[in-house]
Amino acid sequence: MKNKIEEHFDHIKNVLNKDNSLLLKQVKKIAEILKRKILSKKKILVYGNGGSFADCSHFVGELTATYNSKNRRPLPFILLGSNLAAVTAWANDFKFEDYIKREFSTITNDKDILFLLSTSGGNIKKKQSINLIKLAQYAKKNNITIISLLGKGGGELKKISDHSIIIESFNTGTIQEMHKIILHSICGYFENIKK
Repeated sequence: MKNKIEEHFDHIKNVLNKDNSLLLKQVKKIAEILKRKILSKKKILVYGNGGSFADCSHFVGELTATYNSKNRRPLPFILLGSNLAAVTAWANDFKFEDYIKREFSTITNDKDILFLLSTSGGNIKKKQSINLIKLAQYAKKNNITIISLLGKGGGELKKISDHSIIIESFNTGTIQEMHKIILHSICGYFENIKK
């Protein structure tokens, strides 16, 4: 009988070994969209909850600092939700689910990008990732392009996003690990970006 570690490795291998031609095509398309926005002096505002927030922070860190090239210029990626004083003040006095939309509304401009990570994609009935859903709805209403990395069928965000990649898994860890592969491939794509 396989132990949990072996099962996890096997699951990751199975997801990676599926026909990845569509996945590669989607990642390249998203990287090209992001590059066009960067060259047009637009911002990419990035957010997710929990482990996805940690992955967003890592991603933004790689792109504003360095990934492999120490000579690459900083890129205009901004992590939403990182001001904990504001997040906790709003959550204490009002509703946590409304804060991120509020912060986003103060930073975003026309033609920016909202880049979301969510393993579930959000579910209104189950009250999952309501803050992400409200954020995406606000972005959609204000003609901001939404790119999402999702899992578990895509949830509500699949319906709202302009571009999404849905990892074919219902295992949260596997979805997050696949998201990391995508994020690092995008970081690599930007290594030689010119002004």
